[in-house]
Amino acid sequence: MIPNSMKALVATDYRGPASVRIAQLPVPAPGAGEVLIRARASALNFLDLLMLEGKYQVKPPIPFVPGRDLAGEVVAVGAGVTGLAVGQRVAAQPAFGAFAEYAVAPDYACQPLPDLVDDVVGAASGIVVATVVGALGLRGRVARGQRVLITGAAGGVGTAAIQYATELGAVPVALVSSASKAEAALRLGAAVSVRSDLLSSGKGALRDALKAEGIDDVDVVVDMVGGPDVDGLLRCLKPGGRFVIVGFASGHIPMIPANYLLLKDIEVHGSSLDRLFRTRDPELAKGIREAFNLLELGRMKAAVDVVLPFKDFAEGARRLAARETVGKVVFKGF
Repeated sequence: MIPNSMKALVATDYRGPASVRIAQLPVPAPGAGEVLIRARASALNFLDLLMLEGKYQVKPPIPFVPGRDLAGEVVAVGAGVTGLAVGQRVAAQPAFGAFAEYAVAPDYACQPLPDLVDDVVGAASGIVVATVVGALGLRGRVARGQRVLITGAAGGVGTAAIQYATELGAVPVALVSSASKAEAALRLGAAVSVRSDLLSSGKGALRDALKAEGIDDVDVVVDMVGGPDVDGLLRCLKPGGRFVIVGFASGHIPMIPANYLLLKDIEVHGSSLDRLFRTRDPELAKGIREAFNLLELGRMKAAVDVVLPFKDFAEGARRLAARETVGKVVFKGF
């Protein structure tokens, strides 16, 4: 039986995590094309921190329930929903609202979970899996033997990107910001792990560091971070290479020099997960199913840094903002 009310995290203004509190709210009802999910676990992303500061492209009206990543059980379906049923376990990515006991999500942003993928792994893998399939598979067109430079490679998406690149037969090259993150990236299968915190300030510093590791250039750059050193990333690409923009975890949106794109014949692609979801791209759906099967088989592993109750949301947000995490922060229970 679905209750009338639920516990949820509520943002009362755009002051960041400091504005978030636990509240009792009515359980939402699914509209046409939507499902209601009893959330069993929810994961924190950098985009959640940006949304809480009013800096994300989606700016919900105050007050709102944050959160874009959850796993749980479908308990009600709206009109027109196909392919999902009450009682089915799913990972889901609503526009916001995941940090609650119940959440509504569009059916196109839900993925059935294999039996052996638990709720914590499902929550930690939802956006992550869909993002790497879109960025590496659809936009980056990563192929066997190609070299893929992954920025933010110790984060939730980055750790999955390393493993997914390996499954595609490619050579993942990790760019990370500490010794512990470098070690984690290598354990997950990165062929080379370069520390950005040790690079000199020159524009060619990253390329020189890769050459010292035997990597002359890369076929694809997958950038989760943004920041001022886009020149350095472009210098690492071979002529005809592909630069895929996934996000701006640094909070800085770079300006890409068009002369590099012209002289090196470089393709630049944005990888918008929301757009891919809305268009119901069949290749995305197929890739997500295959990636979740890899998780079930143990060939890919979800990188979970810590599991916390929602009452410790501020600590989880602090850890993520301070770049202390390797993998995802997951919340389970209030």
